[in-house]
Amino acid sequence: MRLVRPEEPAVLRAVGARLTWELARAWSHKRTRGPEPDAVLREPELVEALLAMTDGTCAYCERRLEPQGSDSALVAHHRPAWGAVGLAGDVDLESYWWLTYEWSNLYPACADCVRARGTRFPVQGRRARQGQPLTVESPLLLDPALDDPNEHLRFETNGTVTPLTERGRVTCDIFALNRDFLVKARLSVLEGVDDGISFPSLRVRPGPETSGAPAPPPHSAPLPGAMPPPPAPPPSSAPVYDLTAHMGGDERAQYFGATRWIERVEIRNFRPIRDLELDLSRSTSDRGPWTVLLGENGSGKSSVLHAIALTLMGGDQRRRLGIDARKFLRHGARKGLVEVYLSGTPEPLRLEWSRGDTVFTGPEPVPALLLGYGATRLLPRTPSPTPDERVVRVDNLFDPLAPLTDPSSWLLSLDADTFADVALGIHEMLALDPDSSLVRDADQVFLVQGRARSDLATLSDGYQSMVVMACDILRSVLRMWDQTALAEGIVLIDEIGAHLHPRWRLRIVSALRNLMPRVQFVVTTHDPLCLRGVVDGEVVVMRRNSDGEIVTLTDLPPVTGMRVEQLLTSEHFGLGSTDDPEVSELWENYYRLMAATHPSEEQRRRLDRVRTRLDELEQFGTTERERLLLNSASEYIAQRRETGDQVAPTSAEVTATLSRLWDERLPGGG
Repeated sequence: MRLVRPEEPAVLRAVGARLTWELARAWSHKRTRGPEPDAVLREPELVEALLAMTDGTCAYCERRLEPQGSDSALVAHHRPAWGAVGLAGDVDLESYWWLTYEWSNLYPACADCVRARGTRFPVQGRRARQGQPLTVESPLLLDPALDDPNEHLRFETNGTVTPLTERGRVTCDIFALNRDFLVKARLSVLEGVDDGISFPSLRVRPGPETSGAPAPPPHSAPLPGAMPPPPAPPPSSAPVYDLTAHMGGDERAQYFGATRWIERVEIRNFRPIRDLELDLSRSTSDRGPWTVLLGENGSGKSSVLHAIALTLMGGDQRRRLGIDARKFLRHGARKGLVEVYLSGTPEPLRLEWSRGDTVFTGPEPVPALLLGYGATRLLPRTPSPTPDERVVRVDNLFDPLAPLTDPSSWLLSLDADTFADVALGIHEMLALDPDSSLVRDADQVFLVQGRARSDLATLSDGYQSMVVMACDILRSVLRMWDQTALAEGIVLIDEIGAHLHPRWRLRIVSALRNLMPRVQFVVTTHDPLCLRGVVDGEVVVMRRNSDGEIVTLTDLPPVTGMRVEQLLTSEHFGLGSTDDPEVSELWENYYRLMAATHPSEEQRRRLDRVRTRLDELEQFGTTERERLLLNSASEYIAQRRETGDQVAPTSAEVTATLSRLWDERLPGGG
């Protein structure tokens, strides 16, 4: 059923024309990024009107939304306000800025749909220009208020969505309507599980078993390789870039047809990891998702990056690197398995190997930019005579001596506008003052700081590490996209803060996020400073339990606004104190011994000694009330550290657990 759009809210009607006129003046100059929309699009009156139109759900995936007027991801432009991307990778920078405040172009949308779509809006033939009616173009993306979804999409009894037409297929791919979370959520609704998730289409549209209509082949192939080549981008007077002239039509369709981000990873018997599942889709940002893996040495952080890279890089690259599968099988295990779920594809990419195998059995490389970096990232000793043009480059993640981009030669090869954009991004990453800059002459690139002028090769390891990694990523990105703000890909970085000054660690996440807002980063770190710029849902703590098994904690407090000492003593880093190493060690031993399921007599005696010492240091409080509360809370934390929390507990479950532990400690309790 089509959505019925209500009357335009008065708050938008009053200012929409003026704001559009102001945008017209802004667009009289070339822009490399679209302007930030006015706050009127977050007004509660406007948000409530949009939510009323969709019965409180996302207009595209029908996921339930909360009416939070301050949530910028809640109001989405159907036709993007800047930089429309087509299926061939063509980018029209000026489309469709004049619809920024057009009521018919606004819908409520969840952050996942906003992230998945980006600025994709493919059309057949020419795009409508400013002043033309939109009916002159043929969009491939379904409009919820103009198109009947029943004619293009069908919900299956297994929770997936099957496209019935080409427009349905493009919409399904672009909005990742078969992403892992949605498939599971729809299935729970179909099975009658009431978990607060509402999908109106499931209430009004029968599945194939009840409709009597035969179901077409399910749209669940891992990659849309069968998608026909898209039409050539139309000629236009607006800036349009052919970003993939070196690719064929099928390759362009695979790369640009949908966003390729990692949603979930399952790992079995990979180095120290016996059984681990990671959800990488928990980010609450409307930009590219980040996942920051925290944990002590030996907790498996680097192994996660290696498992992802080995699965996605393809057989040719694994053989080229001389990867021996036997080195990655957990001691004593017979078989290993890694499954990587990409956005919009319910079937995972599988990497398998058995004891004695020297090579992996796995998929071919995913059609997406994939880059990987180890903890050592320095200038190449001998610059390669030919540039590395591979889309998948993870050599440095496995070999710290693998050469990276020579920043000087690459920066010298850029045109003036691109060099200015890149230099500005590096300036932000290095937290340089306004008087410092990256400059070049005919044959050298210099970092100018005040009166000092330094060639890149003479910079410290910290400067070199930052500059060489930034240039390596940007060179790969700009081969595929002319605008870093639109570029997509997956970047894996081990020890992102290695060699960096604390000031840089504070800025590294925000700087990379601002420079490449649609690139997914999966990184590891030991440093709380590197959490600046990370939002809720983007941190995973990896640790070993009392049996030596690796588990994860994801139900963590938001890091935004936390001071460094608060982070260090929180569950993110788990220090008992930032002042007294003895207290930290006592708490670590206490949690480990408390979590033992079948403690030995020696473990009980050690626990008594640790508890006595913590009591002497008044770590359990001084009043009966404090002792009851802190003892119960400590036992709860010990249990979470032992088992992890693949399914995050609700606040009610936490309260119930603490109440039970408290009751057990009361006189006469169980």
